[in-house]
Amino acid sequence: MPRLGAGSDAKLREQEQFLRSIYEGVGYSVFVCDVRENGDLYVAGWNPVSEQDVGKRSVDVAGKPLEEVFGPEQGGEIARRFRTCVEQATVYVYEECRVFQGQERWFLTTLNPLKNGAGRVYRLVGTALDITDRRMVEAALRESEERFRLVAERTGQLIYDCDFRTGQILWAGAIASMTGYSPEAFQQFGFEGWKERIHPDDLLDVLTRLDRALQLRLPYQVEEYRFQQADGSYIYVQDSGAFVENEAGEVYRMVGTISDITERKRAQFQLQQSETELRRKTQDLQATLVELRRTQSQMIQNEKMSSLGQLVAGVAHEINNPVNFIYGNLTYAHQYIQELLEMIQLYQQHYPQPHASIQERAATVDLDFLMADLPKLLTSMKVGADRIQKIVASLRTFSRMDEAEMKAVNLHDGIDSTLMILQNRLKPRPVPGTKGEACVAIAIEKDYGDLPEIECYAGQLNQVFMNLLSNAVDALEEELERGRAFEPQISIQTQKMADDRIYVAIADNGPGIPPAVQQRLFDPFFTTKPVGKGTGLGLAISYQVVVEKHGGELRCRSTPGQGTVFEIEIPYGSTQN
Repeated sequence: MPRLGAGSDAKLREQEQFLRSIYEGVGYSVFVCDVRENGDLYVAGWNPVSEQDVGKRSVDVAGKPLEEVFGPEQGGEIARRFRTCVEQATVYVYEECRVFQGQERWFLTTLNPLKNGAGRVYRLVGTALDITDRRMVEAALRESEERFRLVAERTGQLIYDCDFRTGQILWAGAIASMTGYSPEAFQQFGFEGWKERIHPDDLLDVLTRLDRALQLRLPYQVEEYRFQQADGSYIYVQDSGAFVENEAGEVYRMVGTISDITERKRAQFQLQQSETELRRKTQDLQATLVELRRTQSQMIQNEKMSSLGQLVAGVAHEINNPVNFIYGNLTYAHQYIQELLEMIQLYQQHYPQPHASIQERAATVDLDFLMADLPKLLTSMKVGADRIQKIVASLRTFSRMDEAEMKAVNLHDGIDSTLMILQNRLKPRPVPGTKGEACVAIAIEKDYGDLPEIECYAGQLNQVFMNLLSNAVDALEEELERGRAFEPQISIQTQKMADDRIYVAIADNGPGIPPAVQQRLFDPFFTTKPVGKGTGLGLAISYQVVVEKHGGELRCRSTPGQGTVFEIEIPYGSTQN
């Protein structure tokens, strides 16, 4: 056999010390008895409490038979109990009366058989709990039974004494007031009659609790069940009882009380109703408050959008007229100037030696450069006018002042117009820490699918795009300001889904959003931006526009350090082309 190491020896000693501390420290008697192969029983030892109870030290009784330790009569009775446990090979519990040191005492004894590998019981470990006081109380209870009956009449409770051997119950107390039966009629109801008057839905629970209490010898207690009165109605009752044992330790009676708790139950029910009603009103109030805040935020946003739309539309209109005038005349100006330049070239060909004053003036204005640069100047002016026209068109598309109702539009136009307005924030900017030597721009990557036109509130959806794109730009700018070296990028993807829905995803490769913040992104007035930079309305309004106005979905997926994606799904239904 392999030899245990020092660590294992120490562990065994530690376990032995632990078990010994329990063995010696418990407040009741613990004893051990060895069972020889021939069935003889010998005391192996007992704890200090046993020494006090019996009046003999453990070392003095170790190895001795029970008859020698306790005497032939008492030792023989103890041995008979122990042999019963050995034969049954299971836990054996009983009550017994023993005389120790000239004093009669009652004990609740529990024997636990230990088996070896072959299944033979080789040792009994037992405990003995002194229940002398309890037995004295039970004796006194039996002696005062008659007085108990007299007092019971005035308690306002049902008091019972159930004999398990006969199934009969002696009833006392407030029989008529609680049950509606006369005392004479109610005395006819035994154990079966009591069960019949328990509500069918409560009967199984009551009997289960009774059986468990009986098996464990614990007090019987049922907080509530329904009990039928003489008129067929039910009252709520509370039932408490205690078991009575005979000298052999057998339970043969149970005494207890049944209390009417109907009024208490009614009060509890009314309280629950009041609490439920209060919770409902509180929830309604909270819902009203949330709706009020949402309405307030919507009104604020609508006012902002209305003012912004009017401003944008007015600016676009005022710019558009002079730009159209300039743009329309640039063609003629280019034609006229080209003809004048051709005339000058003809003069130079046919009059190569003009008057001295003309030559002097030509040298002063650098005529050759002027003739070469003037067409380029006009071309540049035309490019600028084209640019202004596109900006004006984007402003008009974004404002959608003439489209307050739902209208079929292409979402790409709204996205592009928003990007045009944000162009100034996407242009190259100096990289912090490089003293302006390096510049970086926010790149826009488009992956547009073949989208049908969709009936929507175009102006409101454009505001959603503006909110999401502005937030993405803010996140990238903040990351650049922190000094992170990376190439900022915003990706826009659109596609038509199989279930008649349009999908739009706006993603950035910024710092991402923590999970705790993601849970509150769409709450009104919630913002992580500094005071004065954000109102907390943008995403809340965007959520309302997408979900409530258009029956779609607005989601956020984000991993800190890996960027953020906002996904929009909007049904297009019959507007598909």
